[in-house]
Amino acid sequence: MNLKNIITERLILVPVTLEITQSLLDGSSQEIEKLGMKVHEQWPTADTKDILPIINKSLGKNKIPSGFEFWIIVKKDNMTVVGDIGFHGKPNEKGEVEIGYGLIEKERGKGIGFEALRAIMDWVSTQDSVRVIKADCLINNIPSIRILEKVGMKEINRDENLIYWECIKTVNR
Repeated sequence: MNLKNIITERLILVPVTLEITQSLLDGSSQEIEKLGMKVHEQWPTADTKDILPIINKSLGKNKIPSGFEFWIIVKKDNMTVVGDIGFHGKPNEKGEVEIGYGLIEKERGKGIGFEALRAIMDWVSTQDSVRVIKADCLINNIPSIRILEKVGMKEINRDENLIYWECIKTVNR
């Protein structure tokens, strides 16, 4: 699959390549800088650093991003990476994917999370292999709850720590 950047009003979502992942694992932003972008000093976040080895392993096998890894969130006005958004892998046998996202602290509360999530959900809605988009968030994460509701996700369950969400993709026939 030849992925293209997703461009919104204020953002560019860039699929992460094996070279970018390896560079980040080495503590370098050189591969991102080659694309004409800067990396904010607070990114990658701890959560992003946790998933880098998993993404690196996946990309190491496939070499080319499928879109079901993760995408960096770049602000157009200053070409700076301020977060990431992506999936917990390719769709399972039921056509389910789980989505997650994170922004640096400084950029939260500005609508960037919503804009990025809406854009990636639009992209995933064009993928025939996907039937259901899932997410979860901490029960006390009010900003994430609002974003997930705003993009049309529905709460399907909760436990003492997390709220579980899903959005069933509509198929035009």
